[in-house]
Amino acid sequence: MIASVPTVPAAPAARRRPVPWTKLAWVTLRQRRGAVIGTSVLLGVFAVYLLIMAIVQDNAYAAYTACHPAGALRCQQLAQEFSRDYWGGGGRVIQSGGAQTVSSLLFAVPVLLGAFTGAPLLARELEHGTFRFAWTQGAGRTRWAVSTLVLPAALLTAVTGAFTALFFWYFRPFLADGQVSEMLPLAFALLGVAFAAWTLFAYALAAFLGTVFRRTLPAMAVTLVGYIALAIATATVIRPHYAAPVTVRGWNASSGAGWVLSSWAKAPSGQALSQADLDNLTAHLPASVQNSPSPDAFTSWLTQHGYTLWQSVQPDSRFWQFQLTEAGWLLAVGAAFIAGTVWLVRRRGA
Repeated sequence: MIASVPTVPAAPAARRRPVPWTKLAWVTLRQRRGAVIGTSVLLGVFAVYLLIMAIVQDNAYAAYTACHPAGALRCQQLAQEFSRDYWGGGGRVIQSGGAQTVSSLLFAVPVLLGAFTGAPLLARELEHGTFRFAWTQGAGRTRWAVSTLVLPAALLTAVTGAFTALFFWYFRPFLADGQVSEMLPLAFALLGVAFAAWTLFAYALAAFLGTVFRRTLPAMAVTLVGYIALAIATATVIRPHYAAPVTVRGWNASSGAGWVLSSWAKAPSGQALSQADLDNLTAHLPASVQNSPSPDAFTSWLTQHGYTLWQSVQPDSRFWQFQLTEAGWLLAVGAAFIAGTVWLVRRRGA
């Protein structure tokens, strides 16, 4: 008779501990070191130029503002030279671009950074099939996606925020001199927190589209088109309505007085003049006004004859209100794109 051996229940399989977040972060940085280097080079070139020019411009601005009396010929020459050499870009070789050109170039930086860093994050893994290997390494698709998306986003936001501070130093003399208002589209998106917010939005959009298309180049192309369309719509349609504009009397020709949305004139009877009415008035002005070298000759003639001038303005005092408003909805949309990207990764079959 064979004795029965009691059956020993099998020990439950030990549950594998998930990979710690610190190790996931290290792997993410290692995998994205190319994007980190590219971002550093792009912003580094601009930063060196802005740093040099900020020092040069500050010295030139201090020299001309210290000149007294301001109406003296030498003082006027210094003011004209400052505007020509540093703002318009008609001076020496190192200043040949001018602040206007530099600002225009910097508008492309957020979408370039966002597209080139965000689109390949998940699209390259999905395109080449390497995501399957990543999901078997104890991280899980959700933790893998979160680590891949959030850490580069945080680094990109911090770097672009620091870059904005440097650009403000470079741009400060032109704001103080009234060459431009910080509320105007030429400067608004490059100052404050808007620059970093636009960069993060482009990054999140590119990462989302990369997950949708599972291809890097189509995601970059659609990101570029979508970003440009939204930036134009924001500057022309959305941003002017963050707050009700202020109606002020008079036509202020200085661009540093705020963001002028519209201007109009009223006849002595109180009736608003159309553009055709103003053109008719201009055509019948006295020769002394038409031939006057003063740019204010026409407006002076209007006020002398009982006409009143009006403007709808977003004043400079609303700069930070508008900055926080724009950054708020951009961050909300960017967070929604990142959440949508994680959701798509969770739903995707292996």
